[in-house]
Amino acid sequence: MSSESSELRKEGVLTTFGSVVGLAFGPSVIAILAISPFIPPIEQEFGWSRVQVSMAATIVSYMVVLVSPLQGLLVDRFGPRKVILTSIPLFSLGLASLYFLPDSLPVYYTIWVLIPLLSIGLWPLGYLQAVSQWFEKKLGFALGCANAGIGVGSTVVPLIIAAIMAVYDWRTAFLGLAAIVLFITWPVTYFTIKEPLASDEHQASQAALGTPFKTATREPVFILLCVAFFLLGLTATSLVTQQVPLLIEAGWTQTEASFVQALFGFSLLFARVFIGFIIDHVFAPRVMQVVSVGGALACILYAVYPQAGIVSAMLLGFLLGAEFDVLAFLIKRYFGNIAYGRLYGVIFGVFYLGSGLGILGLSSSRQVFGDYDTGLFIAAGILLSCVVLNAFLPAYRYKAGNQDQPGPSSPA
Repeated sequence: MSSESSELRKEGVLTTFGSVVGLAFGPSVIAILAISPFIPPIEQEFGWSRVQVSMAATIVSYMVVLVSPLQGLLVDRFGPRKVILTSIPLFSLGLASLYFLPDSLPVYYTIWVLIPLLSIGLWPLGYLQAVSQWFEKKLGFALGCANAGIGVGSTVVPLIIAAIMAVYDWRTAFLGLAAIVLFITWPVTYFTIKEPLASDEHQASQAALGTPFKTATREPVFILLCVAFFLLGLTATSLVTQQVPLLIEAGWTQTEASFVQALFGFSLLFARVFIGFIIDHVFAPRVMQVVSVGGALACILYAVYPQAGIVSAMLLGFLLGAEFDVLAFLIKRYFGNIAYGRLYGVIFGVFYLGSGLGILGLSSSRQVFGDYDTGLFIAAGILLSCVVLNAFLPAYRYKAGNQDQPGPSSPA
């Protein structure tokens, strides 16, 4: 290996490590996947309903719909590093403001409107685009390793929240998370997130290859991806945000439910890396079909046998662990690089449009029917429909290699 290639590999590994840390303590974990432990204490302190408190995650999801395309534009124009480093202190400020939350739903909702805007550069797109610039043949594995940061965060953050809340309260837990974001995430990403030099001819040729944004959005494969990820958003995120309340209602203690949430995070962490490795060798839509069936099974188990919460949580971990590995991978394999940020931003936004509806729908279903069972059975049906949609995705357009070139890749 030449010294230049060795240097490129080193920079790529550093960028991947920085992405792990950034995603572990980013808004995808703190504002969505780890919000569940905050729901019961906020509900108790202010006397708000479960639906009213859970609306925070719905608001975040809707804001992501608006923010994601803008993030794609910013990242494509200024590069991921600048956008990420600017957003981290602002995200920390947004989290810290929850320490001072008064007994006011409008203020509560306003803060959750602002947090996705303040953290605009910290949604997965920024980190995944930074990583994808360094890898080709091992693209899936690299994206999986970076995305494992969400798994790390989903494992560690609920434990941090539980530890702080056991000694102090939920307000201090938000303040502690804000401190971690500012004093750990920012320095780590500053020293590790790298971008290829503009003078690197190979990287320049890679960046110029792909399908233009307007052309890509008119293609059937783009529509299929939008519909499939909308349906995935309806189910997966809503299940995670309600996981702790669901388990507590089924007889689990707060500590036991938090432990299951941590196991979910461990499963998600393992799935990020494992699925990333697998999609380098197996047609990615087939992988999504398998994990979608597993997600449907998790929904059914939660409804009919919640005592198997550990199994259900791990199946959900694999579902969420696959989603954004596969999305980031498929965009590059179907559309190339030139509009990567914008295309990812649009589909990511569509996913969270579904998430917002799903979170509201599942919590409302519980309020109307008195339990989560009806919503869980509906979610299982939706996930099975995703299995069918993935069967219609075609062979890849851009194959892996030292230089991506248009060419078929068998879905077998």
